Amino acid sequence: GEQGSRGAEKKIANPKSLKPEDIGFRLGPRINAIGRIGNPQTVIELLTTDDMGVALERAMQCEQINASRQEMCQQIEQEAIAYVEAEFVTSLQQDRVLIVVQPNWHHGVIGIVASRLVERYGVPVFIGTYEDGEHIRGSARSIPEFHVFEALEYCHDLLGKYGGHKAAGGFSLPAENLQMVRSRLIEFANQCLEPQHLKPLLKIDTEVNLDQINQQLYQQLNALHPCGMDNPDPVFWTANVQVVEQKIVGKGHIKLTIAQTIDNQDYRIKAIAWRWGDYFRLPPRVDVAYKLRENYFNGNTTIELELVGARLPIQIQQFFASSPIQSSTTFEYNQRQYTCGFYKNGIEAELRIKNSEGKVLAMQPGHIIGLLGTNRQNAKEVDISQPQYDSIIQAALQALSVKS
Repeated sequence: GEQGSRGAEKKIANPKSLKPEDIGFRLGPRINAIGRIGNPQTVIELLTTDDMGVALERAMQCEQINASRQEMCQQIEQEAIAYVEAEFVTSLQQDRVLIVVQPNWHHGVIGIVASRLVERYGVPVFIGTYEDGEHIRGSARSIPEFHVFEALEYCHDLLGKYGGHKAAGGFSLPAENLQMVRSRLIEFANQCLEPQHLKPLLKIDTEVNLDQINQQLYQQLNALHPCGMDNPDPVFWTANVQVVEQKIVGKGHIKLTIAQTIDNQDYRIKAIAWRWGDYFRLPPRVDVAYKLRENYFNGNTTIELELVGARLPIQIQQFFASSPIQSSTTFEYNQRQYTCGFYKNGIEAELRIKNSEGKVLAMQPGHIIGLLGTNRQNAKEVDISQPQYDSIIQAALQALSVKS
């Protein structure tokens, strides 16, 4: 009923402007959690009651159960990652599929964890848990090049029940068949997947600069809604932005501010990276891919970025990959002379910048901490994302690119 929908809307930042992502990522999970680990009657009463008191009570129950679901997912995900890193990560390129089965996982949430493992490792994931000592129940999630249901059919003689479609599925099997199912799925994966498929790649729609992101652009995109499986949100990318602020918020999310200088003017925008806590801190310079989101806070509406991917800027990757070791040049910055070049440090290449007093700033690609000093033994660690260091690094890379 109407009261039930209002009770559910209490978790929406701005109920007057209900967006598809509010349904998909706020209301949806709270209702979905009940079906996974709770009593479905709670949701039925929430959506059909005309009593505001009952609606609020059922909405609060949904909220509590969803919080339990989130904790459960986080714990299982951490255990699954630890297991994969210990047992399978070195053979992923050969196996081309992950089969992860452990006891004492709740079968209602392992499908969510499977999706997160696909995001992390870029391979199809079959995840399961023991129903009792003799049976395994599981879920599967996939990448575009791998058909889950066809993979399950390939193992039909080893499974109990199974079903699904191209992107996802469910299955059960006798525990004694686990190793045979694993071998069969690896065999199937090697028939349909090439090594270049096994990488979390993003489909980018277009490149934009930060000065182009505004309310007008967002409203134009709004006309494309609702977005979903066959009408995905547009994904933009911006090259070589500076990460000027970043911190962990909530349960492993990164909240950050990125900046881009265009025609000597600084443009800044806030961003959120969901479940990127393992990658904190991000390097000082990155290429970012993102979707646009509206944020409501204290009555103000702003446009923010929801990051979906990041990488070292192409120019930096290319410099470190292709520059001959010991290549060097000189450049002027703030009316002072410097020398810079790429040098071998163990197995890594590093960029070194030296001033006229012999002080050296050394950095490696992807690292946020560099070394500053007259020799490595006495050098101090510095945060190279700070403007005074980032600016001179960019000047050095520019000088080396002109030389090459």
